[in-house]
Amino acid sequence: MTDAVQTENKMGTQPVWSLLLTMALPVILSTAVQSLYNIVDGIFVSQIGETALSAITYAMPMCNILMAVGTGIAVGMNTMLSRSLGSRDSKGVNDAASAAMFLVVVSGILAAVIGHLTLDAFMRSQTADPEILEAGKQYLTVYYTLGIGTIAQLTFERMLIATGNTMYSMISQGVGALLNIIFDPILIFGLFFFPEMGITGAAVATVMSQLIAAAIAIFLNIRNREIRIHFTLKPALYAVKRILYLGLPSTVLLSLNNFMMFNFNMVLSRFSSTAVAVFGACCRYTGFFYAILNALCSSTVPIIAYNYGAQKKKRINEALRYGYLYGIIMMVVGTIICCGFPVPLLRLFNATDEMVAIGVVGMRMLCMLYTAAAVRNMSTCVVQALGHSIPSMLVDLSRNYLILIPAAWLLSMTGVLDMVWLSIPIADLVSAIVGVILIRRYYKKDIAPMKNSELWSGRKIL
Repeated sequence: MTDAVQTENKMGTQPVWSLLLTMALPVILSTAVQSLYNIVDGIFVSQIGETALSAITYAMPMCNILMAVGTGIAVGMNTMLSRSLGSRDSKGVNDAASAAMFLVVVSGILAAVIGHLTLDAFMRSQTADPEILEAGKQYLTVYYTLGIGTIAQLTFERMLIATGNTMYSMISQGVGALLNIIFDPILIFGLFFFPEMGITGAAVATVMSQLIAAAIAIFLNIRNREIRIHFTLKPALYAVKRILYLGLPSTVLLSLNNFMMFNFNMVLSRFSSTAVAVFGACCRYTGFFYAILNALCSSTVPIIAYNYGAQKKKRINEALRYGYLYGIIMMVVGTIICCGFPVPLLRLFNATDEMVAIGVVGMRMLCMLYTAAAVRNMSTCVVQALGHSIPSMLVDLSRNYLILIPAAWLLSMTGVLDMVWLSIPIADLVSAIVGVILIRRYYKKDIAPMKNSELWSGRKIL
């Protein structure tokens, strides 16, 4: 039996409970390391002062735009490259790699130009505090000048994953995260022979670690026998169009989600910059648990998709059962940590007494319905695995724009900050209900009609 057949059969033969764990754990570990350095980065910045933490919280939506662009290129390239590998189309593989390199360079140049033209207006739209405004501009100036590092790291690490070299991708991610943790205190506080750079040093630490991680990923891709990468100013036009077509939806969705954070920052600004700083700290913890949840969800998708194609209803039901179970367990752990220890978690961010007073309620509101988020995210991923990507995308958009932001603005009219935090669990609960309705609909439509195998343990799960 060939390796290809063995790999294919594992999706349909290995016990689902262990299959999901073995597929998800490497991705979860890699994602956890990547997310952990965001927490550490915020902790070091907070040592400068509350103003610095507020500044990078205001700047974060604009920083995440670069991640959205990089993710879009990576998703488009990954899909095209993987399909070309599967069909043994070596020209398509190399064209996809070269087109991705071209798009990384072009988008990095455009980001530097557009970023410098818009960062002042972006920061002024959220705050009038001159100290926060200046700190945010300093951070964004560095971040966008070398923003190509963010885009390149995402693209070339995904290229390694597309060719099956997940361990190499973990090496690149791990080194980047470790370097950022090392560079942060050195450049922020001027340790050893380096000058003290403050918030500018935090930005330099981030972009330098990303550039080094991207260089490692490029080096590992050059050694990759599956592809030949080279930069050209004239990539195959069809490959450029294909990558943009496949990746643009991801870029748009992530960009819209960043706009949600921008709006929420504006709501909190009506109360104080301290509330924004609290939100920035809380978001780093929330982002950590959401990241590992999404890693689990993304690992569940191929199992369901494979067995859906193989018409194995029993294994689909098992994947659903264990996917929801593992996701809920993860988020219960997150809820216990964030709800049970909000004060020490906030103190890591050099929180003042005022920050702690605001943050205890904020932290508990953000994590109150983590389990609902697990149900929502798993439901949308399952629907996507069944081939319905648009409905799954609409759940996330409706959560942020039809529920969260309107609720936050309405509750802010009470003049009570604690009421604004309440908009988050409301949005999580409603979107989880919508997710359950969605999965039930497509379960009945796509899975229930299967007749070749019995349901898991003879029981329906939905």
